[in-house]
Amino acid sequence: MPRALHTLDHPLPKAVSLLCKAVQLSLTSQKGEGTLSCQAHCERASGYLNTSISLPLAPPSNWLNKGVELLVCDLLLTLRTSLWQRGGGANGEPGPVLSSQLAGFQRDLSSLRRIGQCYRQAQHKVFLHETTVRLMAGASPTRTHQLLEHSLRRRSHNPESSAEGECLLGERERAHAILLACRHLPLPLLTPPGHRARLLAEAKRTLERVGDRRSVQDCQQILLRLSGGTTIAAS
Repeated sequence: MPRALHTLDHPLPKAVSLLCKAVQLSLTSQKGEGTLSCQAHCERASGYLNTSISLPLAPPSNWLNKGVELLVCDLLLTLRTSLWQRGGGANGEPGPVLSSQLAGFQRDLSSLRRIGQCYRQAQHKVFLHETTVRLMAGASPTRTHQLLEHSLRRRSHNPESSAEGECLLGERERAHAILLACRHLPLPLLTPPGHRARLLAEAKRTLERVGDRRSVQDCQQILLRLSGGTTIAAS
């Protein structure tokens, strides 16, 4: 951590610094010690974030702080998801989640819900990460599928229920929700192959627009497996 941050009273800059280090480790490290170090930085960043959220709002910087807290929390949850998905075996399926990993994810999800009380747009992110934690925890896949299908139908058929900006903000989360379903839900629960392919193609276009190249590659691999008639698995 930069020396200057040690003298700051506010925990939020420390959370940002530790998160940046965790992201850097996730991009440069392989499984093993690098992953453990990345998770340790996530835990420390999560602790500082939770402390920041608990502080009373003090204008004029309160809304700026809340915006940064939302960004940090969402990135923490996204990074934790990536680490979980990478921890699988040779067949590409995610491995069993450690209790400490699940507890950390649930703590950050609780923080996101608290931040969401200030930002209505954050509800798109809450839904995505709630779906993820159900998959990580091994909750009923049937119920997870029902919740996912309900939300996707509601957002597709009722775009007028949200403000224009919110619909745009929710597109990326919708795309990732589709990708999560196709990667991790049991094949018999998924909709007919033709519909799955259309949903994945839609998700791929959205992810291309936002520049999420890694997820675009995941979509492409699943689409190839669908066209080849092979089993869908996480890449």
